[in-house]
Amino acid sequence: MKYRTLLFDIDNTILDFDANEAESFRNMTIDLEVPYTEELFQRYHMINKKIWEQIERGEIAVGDGCCRRFEILMRGYGQKVDGEQWEHAYRKYLNEGIQKMPHVNQVLDRLKPDFRLYVITNGVKDTQYHRMAGSGLDQYFEHMFISGEIGYSKPAKKFFDYVKGHIPDFDEKTTLVIGDSLTSDIRGGINAGLDTCWICRDENTDCGEWKPDYRIGDLQDLIPILYGTEG
Repeated sequence: MKYRTLLFDIDNTILDFDANEAESFRNMTIDLEVPYTEELFQRYHMINKKIWEQIERGEIAVGDGCCRRFEILMRGYGQKVDGEQWEHAYRKYLNEGIQKMPHVNQVLDRLKPDFRLYVITNGVKDTQYHRMAGSGLDQYFEHMFISGEIGYSKPAKKFFDYVKGHIPDFDEKTTLVIGDSLTSDIRGGINAGLDTCWICRDENTDCGEWKPDYRIGDLQDLIPILYGTEG
């Protein structure tokens, strides 16, 4: 087998962040007694995406961005809100979100005996630990590298340098990065000199300038890549 070490992203790779985000946002509005509308959520979703792009570029810290997104959201409706209060209300539910991506347990059950499995994720430390433990997926991984804990975010070279430096006997040639984000997982992996596998569940989406070594639509598609066509 070509690979020995597999670096998995969490959100929308092994856990369904989209489902968690939508449910957590709705529950937050109930707690804060704010009328929920689909327009409100879609605006939040777009603002949140831009905030995380800034975090990936190292322009703002994770904690600051998480509070700022709610302030920006409600400012668009002419309201001034306490971003920390909103973040706390949202985070309470986000931490509990353990929705899994399809086939994740079957795939990890197959891989664990033969590969060294690690998590590489951008996010808040407590949230990612809670979700992984709650879903039971933490049992598969030797260690989790979380941006909010180590101080650097994907795709920064410092993030991947940290990972390389904290995995015993790390070998770039036998390591594969697996994730759904072109801008953080694939870009970061390529810049770190690692092979990459892009999970893209929409076959019509183009990968643009960041060309992964592999492209799959489902976690199950990893099996023939890692074991060969007879795997």
